[in-house]
Amino acid sequence: MTIDCYVTLGKERETVYRADDLVRDLDRAKVDRAVIAPADREIAVLNRQGNNFVLAEAGRFPDRLIPACTANPWYGADAVEEIVHAAGRGARMLVVNPTLQGFLINDDLADPLIEKAGEFGMPVYVHTGPHLYGAPWQLVDCAMRFPGVNFIMGHAGATDFWNDVQYAGTFAPNVYIEGSFARPFSFKAHVTNVGPEKGIMGSSAPRNDLVFEWKHYRAELDSPEFDCVFGDNLAKILPGGGA
Repeated sequence: MTIDCYVTLGKERETVYRADDLVRDLDRAKVDRAVIAPADREIAVLNRQGNNFVLAEAGRFPDRLIPACTANPWYGADAVEEIVHAAGRGARMLVVNPTLQGFLINDDLADPLIEKAGEFGMPVYVHTGPHLYGAPWQLVDCAMRFPGVNFIMGHAGATDFWNDVQYAGTFAPNVYIEGSFARPFSFKAHVTNVGPEKGIMGSSAPRNDLVFEWKHYRAELDSPEFDCVFGDNLAKILPGGGA
């Protein structure tokens, strides 16, 4: 099975992307499924609106789209309840963006969200890369405090912290490396270093062209040892697998 780990469905700015267009692109790229996440405004403040939209769109294509959810930890108990709400309706991954949401992933502010995601077996996708709030080592520090929760290092630290990944990626066994915004040859180096079983393919469409990304990553990671990067690794950590 092939799964794209991160796609944004949205109606504004650079994430205008409809579910129908996504499914068309999945067909063109010969990709089975995609995890879909809310857009920036919804990640930052309109959590319920974004989660409901993603869940509804996934419901239109249940055999192709896997819904993620988000919650801003500054909402406190309401953020925890939002995860319960979304998980109860089928969300299977938690997305947090420390830069958009204004927190450090290794600050205990986020602990209640991570604990609740862990109760539902959800992996936690963390956007990494920007200065201050998105360092891979911050994520590793958090992951070591939650050994029972799987974390996905979104964008492999690109662009600001790409050179930390070769070390940080091997430090916590529950951290997986996702490659959107990393150049294919850089991602191959990361995956070679941390092990193919820790790599996860994501396009971050529509900011990146899904068909283009899959074509070039497949060309770069063209050995059988990397086959698991394109879906199997993610399926292993999603509740219910990739189905």
